[in-house]
Amino acid sequence: MDIVMLGHSAAGKTTYVSLMYAIMNAGVEEFALRAVDDDHHASLVRAATDVVNGLYPRPSDHRDVFELVLRYRDTDIFPFTWRDYRGGTLREHSNSAQAAQLHSDLRDAGGIVLFCDSYQLVHDAGAKRDVRVLVSHVQRAMDARGEQLTPLVIVLTKADLVDLDDDKTVDLLRGPFEPLIAAVANTRHILGTIIPIACGRQLVNVTVPVLWMLRYGIVGEAARLQKVIEQSVAAAQNAAAKDTLWDRISSPFKGEPTWNQVAESHRHTARTQYQRLEPLVAPANELGSLLEGVPMF
Repeated sequence: MDIVMLGHSAAGKTTYVSLMYAIMNAGVEEFALRAVDDDHHASLVRAATDVVNGLYPRPSDHRDVFELVLRYRDTDIFPFTWRDYRGGTLREHSNSAQAAQLHSDLRDAGGIVLFCDSYQLVHDAGAKRDVRVLVSHVQRAMDARGEQLTPLVIVLTKADLVDLDDDKTVDLLRGPFEPLIAAVANTRHILGTIIPIACGRQLVNVTVPVLWMLRYGIVGEAARLQKVIEQSVAAAQNAAAKDTLWDRISSPFKGEPTWNQVAESHRHTARTQYQRLEPLVAPANELGSLLEGVPMF
């Protein structure tokens, strides 16, 4: 699963990734994350320690790619890639290499995370224009995508600096995203949510975006595996119905597999895919319980 994270400069993307990883690496309930690359693990944990001590990273000037694995009960169950785009990419000409890479990643992404600075959105009119640019990139990608199950999370950073109990504030935060929310609500394959987070001294909802993403990533993978299993079982039954003694005798002379061999090949595929599906069921259900109550659009 490829997860693409984008937002404008200083929205808190780099800070979020390091804190999220450090917390998830230590473990949340029965889940944990690990980085495939030891250097990535060390740099992310080091950056998270700096944030906890009040030292925030400078805005990223390049695209970072992290290969991560979700663990459940100390077992690796779901590998995924987290792509962190620098904020400046959103304003580059569509013909630039970075912009082209962004649109390619968005078109093929298994999940999309949008970051927006809550305080700026409430207090700076220019932030609304930035959100419109952000939304346009995602809507363009949606138009070019097939109908694959895709989680989309709008992350409102620095939520501890605004009053989320005030209806006017909530309207200001949600308003610029309404075109995207409406477009997602009109699809059956894209599932969206808005999560306010805080990555300051008091952490709020830091693990929710990644867990929400991974839940639907696992559900989508389970659905794909189930479809392959059903197709393989049906193909095995169809081949078995054509199995005859004559076919078993004559097929080797023709240099062709027997229908019995074809049936067994499909049965093997079904068994293999089931072995991949079975470990995903319990974590998918547990993630559903952990995230119960998270609003969707």
